[in-house]
Amino acid sequence: NAEQLRLITYNVENYSGQTDRVPALRIIMRDIHPDLVCMQEIRSTEAVSTLLSQVFLQINDDWAAVPYHNGDDTDNAFFYRSSKLQIVSTRYIETTLRDIAEYMVRPTAGDTSLRVRVYSLHLKANSGVGDHIERRRQEALVLRGELDQLPAGASFMVCGDYNLLYSSEPAYELLLASTPTPNGQLNDPIDSPGHWEGNSAFAELHTIGSEDLNARFDFILVSNAMMDRIGSYVLPETYIAYGNDGLHFNRPVNELPNYAVSDSVAHALVTASDHIPVVTDFILASENSDVSDSPPAPRTIGLLGCYPNPFNSRTEIRFSLSHDVNVNLRIFNSLGQLVTTLTDNTHAAGVHTIAWNAADIPSGVYFYRMTAEGFTNVGKIMLIR
Repeated sequence: NAEQLRLITYNVENYSGQTDRVPALRIIMRDIHPDLVCMQEIRSTEAVSTLLSQVFLQINDDWAAVPYHNGDDTDNAFFYRSSKLQIVSTRYIETTLRDIAEYMVRPTAGDTSLRVRVYSLHLKANSGVGDHIERRRQEALVLRGELDQLPAGASFMVCGDYNLLYSSEPAYELLLASTPTPNGQLNDPIDSPGHWEGNSAFAELHTIGSEDLNARFDFILVSNAMMDRIGSYVLPETYIAYGNDGLHFNRPVNELPNYAVSDSVAHALVTASDHIPVVTDFILASENSDVSDSPPAPRTIGLLGCYPNPFNSRTEIRFSLSHDVNVNLRIFNSLGQLVTTLTDNTHAAGVHTIAWNAADIPSGVYFYRMTAEGFTNVGKIMLIR
């Protein structure tokens, strides 16, 4: 009864159905293999129709879409694989600017009593007149009021373009607060607070500026129930800013090499939008499903990051494997010189953790590179004494 599903949130930059962006969007979606997709900055019925017929249905014939809702300003869209999910209900929450969409879904097969709510939002941008931070707080207050009315233990995820500059913004603090009730509390699956905008320390999290990555505007935040490993839950190790290898701060993602995606995907990301997608997997299961100790095998090979980072002496690097494969994981210094090889062996399908003991290594910036069966990805790490 447990299934691993892949969720995307993606601001597609004022999309009204332009066919010139279709090939790029198709390349991106084919590479990610999503099961449900939230999009922002959708402008018309034609946009939803074009995306469904010319992008998603060209990849799998089971894709469906929620009909276009014409609210104030730009709007949300929701696409899903009907062989895996069905829509139970859709509603729209009015704010002082753009509507927030709520999509309640259930499994197509198995335990069809399961419910997960997926929200899509686009908070006030950092442009135009007025107090942008205060307007985001007002929008977040409306959303939090709705979430607090949900029953205890509800499973929900809030996706979208939050336009946040730092974690101490009132909107973000309000959404993540445990009061007035934990029912509506949201969590960052990767727990990465800080001043994200213009800060190279958060380079691997940046999602805005496909031609100049410099801020973390796009998030998937989840309820308390999605953070435990009982019933339905998010898999934080799969959470990524897709196409961001952490090495493109203030640079376009298609300035090669890009170690996170292929050259064609990197170019597609720049063509498709000024944002890049945020992706995470989650388990959809009932609370009596025995999935906590043996989650499904990952669907793809991936480098999942390291923790802690920055670190002192010892850190752990995580990666996922969809099947048994030889993995080469090496550490390089900032000059590109090999420091050590952590593994060059066959590993079984699943999520793995390998420790790097750097007790005798000087402080500085280092890079860890993983290669496995044609897959290559690089992460940046800082050693501080």
